[in-house]
Amino acid sequence: MLKYKVIMKNQSEKMLDGVLTAVMDSDSDVPADSLTLTCPYDSEIRLHGDRLKVLDADKLVFTGQLDNISVIKRGSGVILKLNARSKAAELLDNEAEPVTYINPSASLIESRHLRPFGITLSEVDNVPYYNKFKIDKGMSHWQVLRNFCRNRYQCEPRISGDGTAYMLGVPNGGSVVFSDGGDGITYYGIRESQLRHRIISEVKLKFRQNNTYSGTLKNNNPDAQGLRRVRYVNTAADKTNLITAEEMINNSNRAGYTLTLRCAGCHSDLLGSRAAVSDSVLGELGDLSVKKVRYYSDGRGEYSEITLKKEKF
Repeated sequence: MLKYKVIMKNQSEKMLDGVLTAVMDSDSDVPADSLTLTCPYDSEIRLHGDRLKVLDADKLVFTGQLDNISVIKRGSGVILKLNARSKAAELLDNEAEPVTYINPSASLIESRHLRPFGITLSEVDNVPYYNKFKIDKGMSHWQVLRNFCRNRYQCEPRISGDGTAYMLGVPNGGSVVFSDGGDGITYYGIRESQLRHRIISEVKLKFRQNNTYSGTLKNNNPDAQGLRRVRYVNTAADKTNLITAEEMINNSNRAGYTLTLRCAGCHSDLLGSRAAVSDSVLGELGDLSVKKVRYYSDGRGEYSEITLKKEKF
């Protein structure tokens, strides 16, 4: 079982021994992990609670500031409901100073936009991004990090629940096998969803402003066969091109299939792993990756719902 600590405003720590329920979400498409738990009423936490820490054995898996402290009284019982987001939330919630950097490096972005919030880079790259990098009024620190990573590395960044930033994306480069009784991690529930309504069959393209939408980019995903769901992209307009159309199709393919497994225990460390599934009914399923892990804990025990997405189409 996971262990929970509340960090008080005076920096003292208090172990939560009587957690009633807990739900922790980690999603590769959502910048901040989230945690919601309930516990018996505690006046000290209600008045002075500031942050939450979650440990798996002695390994820190989540730390974040409390967003919401609720007192719930029903009949003769009183409980606390605590909501927190991981440190990435502080990048989302804080506006960055407008400035233009010349040839910024990853270490500069870390020192000015991550370290002030207690976030550190897993690896520091001092090779400059040889260009101007403008931070506009109203941009959050998360937008600064994301824009830098997309321009410098062509990657979406990820900040793990323990406050480590990965500029090259979700850090887990390993692989995992799930099965309903053989090798690998055993699951006791599986749900396959073919979400065909989310798949785009083709994108019509306009290459010149005065022309018609004469170009076509078709979706070669076999799951798109027999579907007709068309979108239009004007590549002659500002900030749109053929890549925009390709991303629309790729995003629809990723949204068009999910496989959800239910496994005993906490498996938040699997986020980003390449995955394969061996199922007695569905057969052998490969070219998958772990996109989301939702951990549950209550009086009956603990389990994880693990969402897998296709990587190849």
